[in-house]
Amino acid sequence: MTERPTAGLVLVDKPAGPSSFAVVADLRRRYGTKAGHAGTLDPLATGLLLVLLGRGTRLARYLVGLDKRYRTEIRLGLRTSTADGEGEVVEETPIASEAEIRALEGDVELPVPAASAVKIDGERAYRLRRRGVAVEMPVRSSTIHALRISGYSPPLVELDLHVSSGTYVRSIADALGGHCRWLRRTAVGPFRVEDADEERVLPLLAALVHLPERGLSDEEAVLIRSGRAIPGAGEGPTALWVGDGELVAVGRAAGGTIRPETVVG
Repeated sequence: MTERPTAGLVLVDKPAGPSSFAVVADLRRRYGTKAGHAGTLDPLATGLLLVLLGRGTRLARYLVGLDKRYRTEIRLGLRTSTADGEGEVVEETPIASEAEIRALEGDVELPVPAASAVKIDGERAYRLRRRGVAVEMPVRSSTIHALRISGYSPPLVELDLHVSSGTYVRSIADALGGHCRWLRRTAVGPFRVEDADEERVLPLLAALVHLPERGLSDEEAVLIRSGRAIPGAGEGPTALWVGDGELVAVGRAAGGTIRPETVVG
């Protein structure tokens, strides 16, 4: 019997320099199976990157919308063309006070930074910038759930941030009239950078610890794998497993039933 390819979740502590794509490509070669990340990190950023392997790549949709936590040091008073230290200084600004910094907490609308990994017409923004291509960056709505000043020594300020998915910390720095000196992602949803280990592949069910779970009987597993609904309570995505925790699918619970949405095993 042919052994199934490796499938699961790898928590990576990405260093500064390589792109998220390069990290994924390395793990793809190492484990000999397809791989994909659930939420990119810009090349200059460090910290937690979630990489799904094999059948686990089907689960990305359940991870990309998770809240993120970051630590960053911002140089106040100087805006740059990239909102980080790589860009040219474009404007000197007044030094933001601690009260002005804390006032940014809440719902915000900020432009995506030109040095980000967001795609513009199919190409990463930071690659366009490096080639000198000027593009109009989109504005995104996001939420800064919590903003804590962990150090304030003007013109430098260090922040701990808890933000919604899609929030660009460089945009926060720019809104404060400054730019990021360094940026580190410390958590994605329930996953923490302290637990990162590229040599350890977490099981598929562990990638969905933020979702409700339901064990299946053998008969129910057959139904789910064939695309049929089973009785079940709750609302929204539900991780469905058999045996000792083998993930079968993610189902969508509604109206007293659970219908298979993403079958993985």
